[in-house]
Amino acid sequence: MECAAIGETGRLSLTGACTVCSAEDTHAKLMEMAARFDPLEIDCGGAGEVDLSLIQLLIAARTGARLAGRTVRLASPASGALLDALQRGGFLSGRPAEDCAFWLQPDKA
Repeated sequence: MECAAIGETGRLSLTGACTVCSAEDTHAKLMEMAARFDPLEIDCGGAGEVDLSLIQLLIAARTGARLAGRTVRLASPASGALLDALQRGGFLSGRPAEDCAFWLQPDKA
């Protein structure tokens, strides 16, 4: 995981296996970064392996930020391992447009 700040925007870059084995570390970093930056961008482009635990963490981070009047968004539309996990888990079909926009069009979420 890499963290960076560009002005007021925080950026968390996730790389490698983003699975239940790394969920505790990912959660801690998400919480730390979300408390420090608004907005927080999450870059999942380097995630080589993704399971439902990462999707759950991203949904929780987005929901928590929204309740706090803050923004968490993806740095770019879901692709690669994340997109595959979203499709396999049914997160892109039959969902509200706002939820799909979070995953596929972050500039509109």
